[in-house]
Amino acid sequence: MGFQSTVSLVQGFGVPGEQFSDSPWRAQSFSINSASAAYNIIGATACTVTSQGVCQAGSGGTLGYAGILAAPKEVALFGTSGSPLSPTLTVPNFTQIECMTMGQIIATLPASASIGDWVIFDNTTGALSTVAPTTSLPGGKSWAYAVVDNFTVTAASGVALAVLTLNPGIGVPT
Repeated sequence: MGFQSTVSLVQGFGVPGEQFSDSPWRAQSFSINSASAAYNIIGATACTVTSQGVCQAGSGGTLGYAGILAAPKEVALFGTSGSPLSPTLTVPNFTQIECMTMGQIIATLPASASIGDWVIFDNTTGALSTVAPTTSLPGGKSWAYAVVDNFTVTAASGVALAVLTLNPGIGVPT
């Protein structure tokens, strides 16, 4: 084996749901109970509060915005039905999770996004997506009180990792 002759300048970006920086952040613990456990994806789903200490993916909760599913290292993951060792960021219903409402988080988006895009979520599934700042809110979507910030990476499959800045005080377009 020879000596290393090259150094890659592009390092691994991060894990969806993890904090991006050591800036102040706020998250709250909930038990998640969504219409389908397939909606409960850390770093890719926004939730609303349904009752004290309980949230669900999407906008079905009537008690307010819970935040974006975060902190994958704090959730006990049990793999998939095919293999208990398979990696997954999807959590089963009735799992204790963290929802972040303030801070910087690495998130998975279904398509490439530009820095400055507004983050929205699907009212049924909670799936995150983005719109340009000059675009109106599409039907069936809600504001996630976040903006794409700092960094985006788009994979060949079209799925993007991005840094989102979350803040409940972020004004949303009217």
